[in-house]
Amino acid sequence: MSVRPNPEELLRQVEAAERAERRGKLKVFLGYASGVGKSFRMLDEGRRRKARGQDVVVAALQPEAPAEVEGLLRHFEIIPGFHVAAIRRRHPGVCLIDGLAYDNPPGSKNAHRWQDVEELLEAGISVITTINLQYVAEKQPQVEAIRGRAVRESVPESFLH
Repeated sequence: MSVRPNPEELLRQVEAAERAERRGKLKVFLGYASGVGKSFRMLDEGRRRKARGQDVVVAALQPEAPAEVEGLLRHFEIIPGFHVAAIRRRHPGVCLIDGLAYDNPPGSKNAHRWQDVEELLEAGISVITTINLQYVAEKQPQVEAIRGRAVRESVPESFLH
């Protein structure tokens, strides 16, 4: 004799599957230190996706970029100032965000950039981003022991998963 599935459980499974399908995808370029090429790789990935027909915009960049990064920027629409509301209104297929671990200015809706990225993902916008290992909260003690320097900003490892 077969047991009938619980209708409430089936509904929860269907709703979870629908949410996952609508949610944007997150791709993270993880580096061990500044200057290892994360920003270049992120922009190059965006350039390739744009060449394949995806709608790709740049929403946040490091303050100083090497020449090869500047060269890649010519390929993109740039949404200045990392305004989440503007990105949501524009609703690109893919948003490039350099420096996931940055904190937002005081008075922002979210305290941390990774929380803004979570909003974009929930809105169905895929995000490609960069982060150094020293900014992953659970890895900070080990990296600090090696480098001898602490960082203030952090991103929870659970967000990256």
